[in-house]
Parts: sequence; C-alpha cells; structure tokens
Amino acid sequence: MSVDVLTKIALFVPAFMAVTALCVCLQRRRARRHGEWRYLTPGPYFWLGLFAGLLITAVATLVVAGGRVERSSGLLFTSAFAGITLFLAIQAMVEQVRWNDQRIERRTILGRTISLGWYELARIGVDWSSYLWISSFDGPRLRISTYDNGFDELALMIRDHLPSDLPPASPELGHEPMLAQARARGRG
Repeated sequence: MSVDVLTKIALFVPAFMAVTALCVCLQRRRARRHGEWRYLTPGPYFWLGLFAGLLITAVATLVVAGGRVERSSGLLFTSAFAGITLFLAIQAMVEQVRWNDQRIERRTILGRTISLGWYELARIGVDWSSYLWISSFDGPRLRISTYDNGFDELALMIRDHLPSDLPPASPELGHEPMLAQARARGRG
C-alpha cells in the first residue's frame, strides 16, 4: 500500500467513528408524547442520511452542469441520489409508529395502518434490514427501526407485554438478546 492510501484511511476511520459516536449521543431514549400516544421520531442516523443525500445530489448536479463528466451518466447518477433522498423525505413524513397503553400502530409508506393490541403480542424478531418486528401469532409483522428516537422506551414496553408462559423450546422466547441493548440504554 502506498503512503497516500494509508493517510486517507488514517483520516477517514477516526472521522467515521466520530460521526457514529455523535449519532449515538444524539439519539433520544424517550419518545415524543402527544396526549395518550407516544411516537417514534426519525433519529440522527436518518437525518444524517437525508443530509448526505442532499449534499451528494447537489454536488453531483454542479459537477454535471459544469461539464466535468459525461452528461448522460452524470444525470443518471444525480437522478439516483435525488430519488433515494426523495424516498427518505417521504418516509419521514408518512411513516409513523405510535403506541399507548392499549395498542401499538404503524403507518407504512403506502399509507396502510398495522395495529396490534398489547394483549395480542406473541412474537418478536429481527429481519434482514435490522428492523425489529413484533406480531401476534396470526397477524402481520409490525416493523420498528431500532435507530429511531424513542426506541428504548418502546422496547421496554414490548418486553413488559411479551408473554412469558410459552413452551420452553419456543423461538418467541428469544426476545431477551434482542431487547438487552435497549434495556441497558433505557434505564431511567
């Protein structure tokens, strides 16, 4: 490896770790309250991604407009980042997870609302995108981002309502490792 590559790595790794640490510090444990409902809100990782998308789209647009790259490939690149950024903005405005003492609800990006009473809660898991999901035995999965503000408070509510009388070999009893981190951060 050349010294130039090692220098870039030496600068990038600490900067990346500092941004990650800042996002962890800025993530709020408590959910936003409105009346009897508590709401998850987009966390710092989400806002960082949205800001990065806007920044990359703006720089790519200036590069394409300045004629520094071939126009068709530059526009394709710019359009892709603009589309991803637009999707993130729509997701922030439309998607919503809220809960109260009786139930939890999630409004999806397509506008569909998935509702689950706490008494129906039977299963928990993590899908390929690192979203935590909960469901009843026969209902749809309600997906929750672990990076949203207020997740710690919601995780404690989920833990309190998961059944503890399932058969010993039941995979639904594997919720402890998934909620352990939230329980450690959610004290107080």
